[in-house]
Amino acid sequence: MRHFLFESREYRIKPGFRRRREGQDSAQALARLLRPRKARGSGGGFRGGRFRRVDARQKCTVKMQYSRSIEAHRVQLEKYLIREGTDRDGSRARLYGTDLEEYRQNMAGKNFRIFLSPQSDKADLKALTERFVKRLEMETGLRLYWQAANHYNTAHPHAHLLINGRDRNGKEVEFPRDLVRTFMREHARDLCTAQLGARSRGDLETERERELAAPRYTRLDGRLKELCGGTYRVNLEGARDERERGRLLKRLENLQRLKLCGYSDGGYKLSPRWEESLKANGRYNAFLKARGALRYTSPLRLGLYTGEQGEITGKITKVYRIDGDASDNHAVVLEGLNGKAHFVPLLRRPSAGEGSERQWLRDGDVISLKARENQQGRLTPVMVKRSGSEVRREIAEGGFTGPLARELASGAGREGIKL
Repeated sequence: MRHFLFESREYRIKPGFRRRREGQDSAQALARLLRPRKARGSGGGFRGGRFRRVDARQKCTVKMQYSRSIEAHRVQLEKYLIREGTDRDGSRARLYGTDLEEYRQNMAGKNFRIFLSPQSDKADLKALTERFVKRLEMETGLRLYWQAANHYNTAHPHAHLLINGRDRNGKEVEFPRDLVRTFMREHARDLCTAQLGARSRGDLETERERELAAPRYTRLDGRLKELCGGTYRVNLEGARDERERGRLLKRLENLQRLKLCGYSDGGYKLSPRWEESLKANGRYNAFLKARGALRYTSPLRLGLYTGEQGEITGKITKVYRIDGDASDNHAVVLEGLNGKAHFVPLLRRPSAGEGSERQWLRDGDVISLKARENQQGRLTPVMVKRSGSEVRREIAEGGFTGPLARELASGAGREGIKL
C-alpha cells in the first residue's frame, strides 16, 4: 500500500524515457569530481585495508507534492508564497521566475510545489532555484512556467518553487518517480556544492556527531540491526573496534531517551517497533512526539496507517501540522476502539465531508477512517464523524473492552461525539 504523502502513480517512468546528456553544466562536472564511489557499509576512515571516502557534497532537502485544484494553485501563488513575515526584514516575500502575468494567464489546475532547503544558510537561494529549474527543463525537455519565493522565517532559509501543470508549449507537465526521488535531490546537492564548495572535514565530523542523537533512522541504526542478529537484543561484542563500540553505545543511550530501547540483564534491548518508529519520524517529524499525546493506548502500539489496517473507528487524540513551512501537510493521531493507535499522514487539513458539507476535524472528535483508492491509484483517507449511538452499538457488537471503549460506552467524553 502507498502512503498518502509524496506517493502517486502520477510519478511513473514513461516508455523510452532517457536522461539527456547534452549541455551538462559546471555543477554536473563538479559533482563527478566530488561524488565518490561508496564502499560497502558507507562511512569514513580506513577499514578493511582500504580508505573509504565519504560524500562531501553540500546537503539540500528537496520535497515535492502536487495538486489538481485551481483554487489551491491560486492560494499558493497569491497568498502562501508571498505571505507576510517571510522575507529577511519580516515583510512579504517577493516572487521571481517566468513572467508573472503570463503565468497567471496560463494557470492550470494541476500544479507542482517543490521545497528546496540547503543545509548551509550561506547558499544563494535565487541562483539555486534558477539553476535547478534550468536543469529540470534540460532533463525533461519541457519549457516550464514557474514562480518561486525565498522564505527566511525558519531556522533554515528555503525556497518554495511553484510549477504550472502545463508548459509554454502546451504540454502537460509530468515528473517520473525516478526524477523526483533521485535527480531532483542529487542535482540540488550538486548545485549547492558548486556554489559553496565541498563540506570540510569539520563539517563532516559535526554531521557524524549529530547522527548520534538524530530522531530518524541512521547508518548507526543499520549497524545496530546487524548486531541484533534477527532479535531485538544488541550484541556489542560484534563491534569492529572500540571506536565503533563507543559510538554505538552513545546511539543506544539516545534511543533509550527516545524510549525506543531499554537496558536490562547487562545489555540493551530494542523495542519491537524501534526501526519503524525512526523511519516514520524521519518522514513525518511529529511521529515520535505523537506517542506522548496518547491517552488510551500504549506508545508501543502506535503505528503508521497505510490503509492495510482497513476501517478504524476511534477518537482523534491530536491533529498535527507536519513539515513546518514546507507544505500544508497534516497528520491525525487516531486511537482506535481495538486498542491500537494510528498516525495518519494527510496532504491537507483533516476534514469530514466535501464542499459545503465539509467539517474540519479537531482533537476529541470520534470518527471512522478508511482508505479509498482514487483514479491515480493513490490512497486517500476518508473520515466520517460518528454519532454516540453508532459508536456504542459498534462497541457492543465488537466486544471492545479497552479504556477508550469503556469511556465511550459509558457516555463519558461525549464532547467529541455528535449526538
